[in-house]
Amino acid sequence: MYIYGSLQTMDMGDILQWIYLRGKTGVLTVKIGDYERKFYLKEGKLKYGISEDPEERLGPYLMRTLGIKRQDIIRAVAFAKKEKILLGEALVKLNLASRDEVDKALEGLVREIVFNSFVEEGYFRFEEREMDVPYEVDIDIQDLLLEGYARKDETEAILKVIPSLDVKVEVLKEGEEPIIKELSKGFSLREIAERLGLSSFEIMKRTYELVEKGLLRVAGGSTAKEKDRIDLFINLKEKADFFYREGRLKEAGELYNTLLEEDPGNQEILQKIEEIRRALAVSMEPNSVPRLRVPMDKITSLDLTPQEGFVLSRINGTWSVEEIEKLCPFPPQTTEGIIKILVSRGIVEL
Repeated sequence: MYIYGSLQTMDMGDILQWIYLRGKTGVLTVKIGDYERKFYLKEGKLKYGISEDPEERLGPYLMRTLGIKRQDIIRAVAFAKKEKILLGEALVKLNLASRDEVDKALEGLVREIVFNSFVEEGYFRFEEREMDVPYEVDIDIQDLLLEGYARKDETEAILKVIPSLDVKVEVLKEGEEPIIKELSKGFSLREIAERLGLSSFEIMKRTYELVEKGLLRVAGGSTAKEKDRIDLFINLKEKADFFYREGRLKEAGELYNTLLEEDPGNQEILQKIEEIRRALAVSMEPNSVPRLRVPMDKITSLDLTPQEGFVLSRINGTWSVEEIEKLCPFPPQTTEGIIKILVSRGIVEL
């Protein structure tokens, strides 16, 4: 079973609460910006979490929280690859961290990944299935919800003052605070975060506190405006991709055309617009019977979304579009749109 949607209509807290109350087991994927985060849950409890965001990897997290040096992390990564073991185990074997420190760090990192997912711009997908994980944590979801919503409120307040790490910050009063010292040397917040080993949230929170104390002032600048423009483009792209995956072709096409005005040479967007044009031209009736045009042994090599793969698995050359709609856990519009996309790509014929 799949459920998926926008974090604007069902936020991270709502999703976790639903999983917890129903004791669900499965994989929750959250796409925010350029990165995906995956959470593995068993019987309503959070057991594991990983992220594509470089800041949310175990190595950088240990550098920030335990003060392990970068060269030691690199050495441990190389050792882990050679011995075919996990990074945490490598750190213990090399005496760079104790087992207890690694276990606490793993749990702390998973919690951090969850908290960073309490936003409204993004999309989620929950797939109900069993899974194997390299290690397990045992985190109470009710506890996460309280902390997550508190972090969300705090982040919203911070972003009103410091919208990004690219804002210009002026020092109003010199002091011994490390951030003030680094700003006085001419470093940006992004550079300071790396120099001090802080996450984006940590550097923004500490800077916000110093602004509130009257020691710093946010000056803004063109770099922040440029970042906002890029963020708007990314958000529109995510929304267009979401509509496309849902089979909402007309809405997806309108957004892709808007994006093309901003970036006329974007080949990915041009390809999507052409694919949607062909899909919308497909003539299909409820009693139409889709058939595979691609041999079964080639299906696994195709670049398919989970939704496309599910619909494709229900196409057997016998069931009609109407019958397939009843077998899919999506709105009829989604199933119809996906079939049209599969036809436009030459994977299916009617």
